Amino acid sequence: MGMPLSRKRRLPLVREGDASGRTLEIFQEMKAALGVPHVNLIFQAYAACPRFLDCMWKAMRPAVETREFFQDADRLRAEAYTRTHNYFLVPDLCSTIREIHFSTGAQHELTDVVELFHYNNPLLLLITAMQLQAFEDGPPHPRSAETGAVHPVISEKLVQITEESAPAPIRKIYEDIKRTLGVSFVNTDYQALARWPDFLTMYWNAFKLMAFSPLYGESRHELRESALTLASDLPNAPQLSVERMQEAGLTDDEISAAIHITEEFLDILSGLLLNVAFAKIALEGGNRVRTPSRTPEQMPKQYPDHPERAA
Repeated sequence: MGMPLSRKRRLPLVREGDASGRTLEIFQEMKAALGVPHVNLIFQAYAACPRFLDCMWKAMRPAVETREFFQDADRLRAEAYTRTHNYFLVPDLCSTIREIHFSTGAQHELTDVVELFHYNNPLLLLITAMQLQAFEDGPPHPRSAETGAVHPVISEKLVQITEESAPAPIRKIYEDIKRTLGVSFVNTDYQALARWPDFLTMYWNAFKLMAFSPLYGESRHELRESALTLASDLPNAPQLSVERMQEAGLTDDEISAAIHITEEFLDILSGLLLNVAFAKIALEGGNRVRTPSRTPEQMPKQYPDHPERAA
């Protein structure tokens, strides 16, 4: 599938405010289909090649609009939360923000932002896993299902502190995030949390310890594999092989860039699920008790509230 994007290379993005015509239309459809108030970075990256964005969304949309898609995202969300809760020491940042006199309103807003990304990221990880398989022309035994899934709708506008507009202390944290995670851009999640610089600072300093743990790398890998496994069984799966993209008029460079972006985001998002679960648990009061007796092999593969679908 080729090498991932160079970590130093800046990712070309089409921001929602700069989009027009069909690209803007697709952005609106994506937000509605996922129930989120913003256009995710991966789609802004895909939009740098409008023809690919169009092909990708036409192929992907029927799968995204199924009930199974949202159920599988629930499983990934539960897995990320359980892994973070079981394997890592998460501090109580809820008490800390009260001590530094966060207003009740600010606490609610911060919690809402974390909940948004806790909801949103598993959807994106699943889309990315499906997209990677679509390049191989989808699952070997495609099946279909009805669209029109009922899902949450979050309409509260997201405020982001971009890298360009960030004050020096925030820019310093952004640089550290990029360095620590080995990426060339700062994800929307951190740009949204930067509205509360004190929280972002505390969260990042606490999370960084987890980022260097071998268990973190292992958990990311497991989430990635879970996403690929779930994606391979989703109905209405997209098919978008190299041949199909060439027929749609995409150049080899455009196809290669689309594959690289997808691979890079599959990697980034599998970590982001854990990073946001960490923030969520920290705002819920952290976890006092760690259970070091369980290895990843003993980790439950199923969760009682998300039983495996019968084969």
